[in-house]
Amino acid sequence: MGTTLSFKKEIMSVSKWNESGMVPFISGISILQNTLESKLEAGDSANVGFGTVDTIYPYTEQNIYTRAITQEAVEVVHLENDYLKATFIPGLGGRLWSLYDKVARRQLLYVNDVIRPSNLAVRNAWVSGGVEWNIGVIGHSPYTCDQLFVGVVEVEGMEVLRMYEYERIRKVTYQMDFFLPEDSKFLMCRMRIVNPNKEEVPMYWWSNMAVPELEKGRLVVDANSAYTNKAGSVYKVGVPIVEGVDISRPKQIPNSVDYFFDIAKERRKYITQLDESGYGMIQTSTSRLQGRKLFVWGQTKGSSRWQSYLTQQAGPYIEIQAGLAKTQYGCLPMEAESTWEWLEGYGAIQVESTLVQGDWYTLRKAVGDALEDSLKAKDLEVYLEETRESIALLPAHLVQTGSVFGAIENRRRKIALESPLSIHLDFGIVAKKNEWVQLLTKGTLGRTWADEKRTISYMADETYFRLLQRAVEKKDKDNSYTWYQLGLIYLVRKQIDEGIACFKQAQDLEVHPFIKHALAVAHSLKEERTLATTYSIEAIWLMPNNKGLVKDCIGILMACEAYGPLLEVCEALPAQIKQNTRVKISRAHAHAQLGQIEEAKALLKSEDGWIEVEDIREGDAFTSTLWEGIASTIEGKQEENTLPDALDFRAIL
Repeated sequence: MGTTLSFKKEIMSVSKWNESGMVPFISGISILQNTLESKLEAGDSANVGFGTVDTIYPYTEQNIYTRAITQEAVEVVHLENDYLKATFIPGLGGRLWSLYDKVARRQLLYVNDVIRPSNLAVRNAWVSGGVEWNIGVIGHSPYTCDQLFVGVVEVEGMEVLRMYEYERIRKVTYQMDFFLPEDSKFLMCRMRIVNPNKEEVPMYWWSNMAVPELEKGRLVVDANSAYTNKAGSVYKVGVPIVEGVDISRPKQIPNSVDYFFDIAKERRKYITQLDESGYGMIQTSTSRLQGRKLFVWGQTKGSSRWQSYLTQQAGPYIEIQAGLAKTQYGCLPMEAESTWEWLEGYGAIQVESTLVQGDWYTLRKAVGDALEDSLKAKDLEVYLEETRESIALLPAHLVQTGSVFGAIENRRRKIALESPLSIHLDFGIVAKKNEWVQLLTKGTLGRTWADEKRTISYMADETYFRLLQRAVEKKDKDNSYTWYQLGLIYLVRKQIDEGIACFKQAQDLEVHPFIKHALAVAHSLKEERTLATTYSIEAIWLMPNNKGLVKDCIGILMACEAYGPLLEVCEALPAQIKQNTRVKISRAHAHAQLGQIEEAKALLKSEDGWIEVEDIREGDAFTSTLWEGIASTIEGKQEENTLPDALDFRAIL
């Protein structure tokens, strides 16, 4: 049939996932890897702690979603030949949603039966399944639930699917070129990151593959040791046996854990999980993608809860991953004005079934030999070089646009007499009335709070910081909105007093809930709880229908232990906001802290069952801690005090 590329809309079970909150995400993010301490030997740092960030600003938080499922038309892209059918969802960061082996008539990936966002990514929203592409900061990509630019490259009769974006924290471009030659049994994924800056930047990339958790599945990777962490410390272990557990059998691992495999430089870079028959999906790459990882949820009640929470009937999964660095505990330094490229291959692998449950090293050799027979390592390296000019540097016919920020950056670079971002990538044209273009060209943001219909966006770059400082001295000295934007940059730079001064100046000019919210965040950072509480409540009163603002302010009230004021302000919220599960669980916690146990219990369980908090954070034991506090006051049978499974998200015991 040859190779075909097609764009379609398919009906899927979804919760709306790509809506962002309008308030800036300045109150910090929770990333486990940011808090780890290295216990490694000298010279084996694995870059622990390098490139961590305290906030995902200037991105906004994606926390406007529910767990309600509807049937929606979702834009997908199919790339297909006689051997494989790959399905991508550009609106989910370009995620490879499925990879179907047409010869074996089997799915190679774990394919979720719903698109159901949950709070696991750096901007909050994340969904499980398929292959996720992560760039920039430790954790998940800022674009994991965003629409990417999509284009098609014509290459000697073959159509190449291109998806790309401009990443705003590292200020780099990244492009992903996906192609499936007519005779290929591997989906080819050619990746390219360009650092156009005159300074080094921390860089992070991990391709996260979800595969089914199999009762007798066997993990294979060409490594003899791995990095892991426990109780906040990073250390190294021999594999496959770790503390008496054979981690090559993921189903046997009791708790949620990561293992980052230390593959020797000269060894083949691949990872796979095989089923009992010796069949599975294998991922391999050129040498730059040096890291490989196993993630399991484990076998606790909380692990099972997470697995069911993220899907409907698709069942449990594990993740096998591939990254630039050895681990996800830190980034790599990417040189100024440099380009990093690599090629990934995804396909099926088959070895003798009798080997699967036997000696791991014998199995490992069989997998390596089978992979080399299917796709030679040296051929992959040659293919990477050959496709630089023939694919990677060719322009694409644009099919779908992404964010406006690449175009804004190109405008800034033109004014500064700098070369544009990757010239073969079309970032579109930004409107002259865009506030950041106005600031670049006219020294004013050209907008006020009254421009309600215009989307609010944020900037953190030094250029805009300097321009905002000048603007409030001249053209925008009486513009509350400009003072607010300047204050935000001070805040994320940890110049809190300067930020507060800007917010107060903004407030003197005009009262607005976003200014109140920013003051609440600023004073909470200074641990000035009374002021943080006051400003949070005032912000909610001014805009009680804004779910993102209300949830963020309630989070501040919780942190300030302002339980009485929290309950008081919640009573006056509109019904739709008041019944939001994050708001309800916060109310339950406040009641419990005030000794109002029956009121707390009533919020946790209704006629429809136990509450399901749509945005409970990965690693957060909030619901179990809340229940334990309530149970300690209950007199009765032991089973009545037992933590309900629906509230148990503890993946480590």
